Amino acid sequence: MNLTELRARVRQDLKDTDVANYRWTDDEVDGAIQRAVREFSLVAPQIQETDIATVSGSRDLDISSLTGMVRLLRLEFPVGTKQLFERWGTKLVMLDKGNGDDARLRWAKLHIVGATSTIPEHLEHIIVLGATGYLATSESVYTADRATIGGRWSSPQLLSWGTARLERYQRLLNDLRKDSKLISLELYD
Repeated sequence: MNLTELRARVRQDLKDTDVANYRWTDDEVDGAIQRAVREFSLVAPQIQETDIATVSGSRDLDISSLTGMVRLLRLEFPVGTKQLFERWGTKLVMLDKGNGDDARLRWAKLHIVGATSTIPEHLEHIIVLGATGYLATSESVYTADRATIGGRWSSPQLLSWGTARLERYQRLLNDLRKDSKLISLELYD
C-alpha cells in the first residue's frame, strides 16, 4: 500500500473522509504515518545484504552508501567468514586488512512509504493503528480547552479512543520485537 492509500485508510478509520472539510491536513496525516513507519522500522526493519569492496592494506570499510541504516547485523570478510568490526560514523574498522575483495554486510534498514511501500501487506494495519492513535491524541490535546460542537466530552472521548489505539499499536510492536529477536538470533548469530 503506498502513501496515498495508507492516508486514505487512516482517514477512513478517523472518519475524516469529507474532502471539502478534512479535520487533519495531508501533511499531518503523512507525518503521523511516517512516525509510525520509523517506529515500526526500529522493531521490524528491512534486512539487506550488500557487498562492498575492501581497500588493499586498509582495515577501514566505507559504509556511507548504506542509507536508512538502523543497525549492522554482520560483516563477512572474506565472504562467508564472520569478521569482527567496530563502527565509527560512516566507516567500519575491520580486524583484518582488506585485499581488494568484497566484504558482505548484513544490515537492517528503515522501511519507506511513498510511491511504493516496503511494509509487508499483512502488517500495514499496525502503521494505521499508530498513525490514527497519534492523530487522535494530539487532536484531543488541541481541543481540550476549546468549545466544540461535540461538547465537553468530545476531547476526552477522542483521547480515550486514541490512547486505546496506541496501546494496541505498542502491544503489536512488542509482539514483533519478540518475533524479530528469535529470527535475528537464529539466522545471524
